[in-house]
Amino acid sequence: MSILPFGSPKQSRFELSRRPHLESIENLAATTPFGTLKSHHDVAEILFVEKGHCRMRLKEGSQQLRTEDLVLINSDTLHDFKTSSSFMGFTMRIGALHLCGLAPGHLTKHDTPLVLHLSKEGRHAFLRDLLREMKLLAALNGEDDERREIGAALTQAIVVAVTALAEAKATSEENPSYTMGTRIKEYIDAHYLEDLKLPDIAEALHINLYYLSHTFKDLTGSSPMQYIIRKRIEEAQTLLLTTNMTITDIAMQCGYNNSNYFQSVFSNIVGMPPGKYRKTWAQ
Repeated sequence: MSILPFGSPKQSRFELSRRPHLESIENLAATTPFGTLKSHHDVAEILFVEKGHCRMRLKEGSQQLRTEDLVLINSDTLHDFKTSSSFMGFTMRIGALHLCGLAPGHLTKHDTPLVLHLSKEGRHAFLRDLLREMKLLAALNGEDDERREIGAALTQAIVVAVTALAEAKATSEENPSYTMGTRIKEYIDAHYLEDLKLPDIAEALHINLYYLSHTFKDLTGSSPMQYIIRKRIEEAQTLLLTTNMTITDIAMQCGYNNSNYFQSVFSNIVGMPPGKYRKTWAQ
């Protein structure tokens, strides 16, 4: 039998040993329209997208969120969410949070919410399990101290895990591999509506296909082609809701010469065909 040592942490992430607690958990309903931008004073928030997609609206604009996205929102940040019919997710609100080196109520040093995409491996998988345990706890009835104390302990574990992932992401952004990954992403972002193929990207950036694919996946968690498809579908979603273009015209605009194929790809990613998506979100 092997013994795995732990011991006390050399330094707490929490300022002056202050421990945050769980204020509340809210299951976000499917097909929720945008309301008024709101914020929570002295209360940080974590949103976990379990299934489907939603759009997060901020003062500065909006951002599309997808399955396995985790959003860290500092206190007093104005925001709102608009969810799709296939959406499943929840937010946990955290009180008495004061992390070392950050303002009270802040999970990150960023002014805007930080989005982390969870993979299925390592610490990402562990964090996902913690989030599921939190949701199981929320399903228990009662308001006793035992439930509150377990909620506080889980909250502290989740905060430590998410801030560690956020720091790891910031560190990775400083290495040369990340720099090339960012260049690849920027090139795709500028050309994804064109007839773009991997050899085109590799030639434009003077790198080989193997390095291209692996560097980009290390950065984003998805292959270049998966990212291109997702970008095209996100563009299609925007056009469906903001223009009167036909579905065939939108398909062409988003890089698909075959409307039927476009609708098949759209349905696989969004969970419904383009026409239904337009009707659902236009209501």
